[in-house]
Amino acid sequence: MEAMNFSIFIRMKSKMLAIVVLTAAFQAVGAQNQPDQAKKEPLFFVKIAANVAGNVQRELVNGSAGIYVNDQNWAAGLKDSDLGPFLRLQEAKPGRSAACLFTRDKDAAVCVYFDGNSPYGVAAVKAAASGKLEASDIVGAYKPMAKEMLKKYTEELDFTPGDISTDDGQPLPAFLVTVAKKSGAMEKVPLWAAE
Repeated sequence: MEAMNFSIFIRMKSKMLAIVVLTAAFQAVGAQNQPDQAKKEPLFFVKIAANVAGNVQRELVNGSAGIYVNDQNWAAGLKDSDLGPFLRLQEAKPGRSAACLFTRDKDAAVCVYFDGNSPYGVAAVKAAASGKLEASDIVGAYKPMAKEMLKKYTEELDFTPGDISTDDGQPLPAFLVTVAKKSGAMEKVPLWAAE
């Protein structure tokens, strides 16, 4: 009887070990199949875009709106009058996203493109004589990402969360980007609404 109990115990232990190993294997495969983009929050991408903007158009960073467009809302962004001309510069595909900073007057913008979590390109433009960004200003603005563009912005920045909607009402994660005050408590400023 004792030998029979021992063999049942061994079989039960083997089955439990097999279940644990299979569970771990499925979890590992599931983690590999998730795009890197899903592991990062929109703020991660907007912070990188703010650093890039600080290196290519320093004057646009303070008071700008940082807007994040992932692969799921890329199509809605393409239809937006402000984001569309920037998103058309790159092909939509899984794992691709963009983080764009616009001045309050929308007379300057920097848009950083990502594959997964890696920035690979940038489009930086300022308005011409009209005072507004035109699609024709944006067409030739794309450049591959250079290492010096990714250097940390020299001043500490605050990112106040908010939402901005595309022209057809699709909400997008957005942040008001401001230079942090050096003393006292930070006064939160509401995110300006896109027109």
